[in-house]
Amino acid sequence: MDEHNVERVRLYLGTGNGKSTATFGVILRALSRSKNASLTFFDKLEENSSEGKALRALATHAEPGFGKLIVQYTGVNRIGSGPKGSFRLYSSPNGILPEDKEAARQGLTFLKQALERGDDVVIGDEVLDVARVGLIEWDELKRVVEMRRDPTLLIFTGRRAPDWLMDAATTISMTTQLKHHGRAIEGIDC
Repeated sequence: MDEHNVERVRLYLGTGNGKSTATFGVILRALSRSKNASLTFFDKLEENSSEGKALRALATHAEPGFGKLIVQYTGVNRIGSGPKGSFRLYSSPNGILPEDKEAARQGLTFLKQALERGDDVVIGDEVLDVARVGLIEWDELKRVVEMRRDPTLLIFTGRRAPDWLMDAATTISMTTQLKHHGRAIEGIDC
């Protein structure tokens, strides 16, 4: 196989909806083709995740020819816990709590374990935004990226990425919010 055609690092970036949703599509495709996938959420807990039950069902599903899914939640809960339900990590007065940094580092450990196992698809959902607000250092994330070996596909989501990661990426997709209906709808948007 031509080395230039190997998918290594994929980024789903931007301010619009659909970054996490895109990763769910990758998971479905991978599992259906007997590939193993791991998904680490860096911004929500299972109990406030509309997709939590479905992901748990996929993670426990066993049949020949179906891959294995591992889903991890870091405990960094930014969804709906700030003023008026806003994202806590990006708004005061709640801000970043000491346990948030510990939880984010646990998420990095989950990513490292998936890479060490050699999972086919390893996803860090919203890890880029967690790094952007200072819960983890960019150098810590860079060391995770350097652990990736073929044929593993490493996928990160977030609003934006640093230049070094943009250069390392083999695929970058952007979402742009042109219009929004107002508030996120449970079961549709979150």
